[in-house]
Amino acid sequence: MTERETLYIFRIGEAYDDVKPVFVVDGRDYAEDRGVRADVEAAHRALRDLRLIGEVETTSAPPDAPRSPLPTWPQWRARHVDGSEPIGVRPRPAAQPVPAGRDAMFHWLEQSKTWLDTQLATAAAAVAGGRVRRTREPSVHRIGAASVDLAEERFRMDVEYLVVPPADTTANQALAAISGWLRANGWTVAAPEESTSYVTFSATLSGYTCGIAWHHRDHALNLTGTSPVVDATAFDPGGGAGGAAHV
Repeated sequence: MTERETLYIFRIGEAYDDVKPVFVVDGRDYAEDRGVRADVEAAHRALRDLRLIGEVETTSAPPDAPRSPLPTWPQWRARHVDGSEPIGVRPRPAAQPVPAGRDAMFHWLEQSKTWLDTQLATAAAAVAGGRVRRTREPSVHRIGAASVDLAEERFRMDVEYLVVPPADTTANQALAAISGWLRANGWTVAAPEESTSYVTFSATLSGYTCGIAWHHRDHALNLTGTSPVVDATAFDPGGGAGGAAHV
């Protein structure tokens, strides 16, 4: 694959795990391979000089392949480097201090995994004779975009379970067993809502949320648990962390 048969897709963002495509160098736009290489190198230099977090992906670009809707490197450069259009992401700072509460935040989220996973597993087991299976492992993930200012990043943990009750169990019986257990253990349970396909309700406790959905067609229940959305500032030694009492 020659340079003129290659499409370079440049991605930028505020963290390496949150980059989005912004411009391309399409080899079909050039008369010679060296012209492609020159623009690829110029793009790399510009992103480096701007201190932008980025990466490049390469793919084959045969003559009949569809064109990318992204701007070309010369177009993007004219708008955002030579021109004044905002780039949309901030440069990586010379120093990126870790916020005072960040380690404590992740420690709390890890502990929340155990607490919320146990809550959902036990609630699911309240359906007599039901087969219970965890369908999503407890996991911590960022909510929203990454940030070069780590104090701005927000996180949550999630877990999911599936319950398949015995064939003779009605929706009302299964939902009553789940909601009864949740109420008995301090959760505030909302009124159910019904459609042609589902019966759903939610429950809350100190910022945690549990969503329950009965699927008429599958004769099964899905339980989804989420922690509060938190950031490092809530765990700064000078402040406090709501919900931590449940860990």
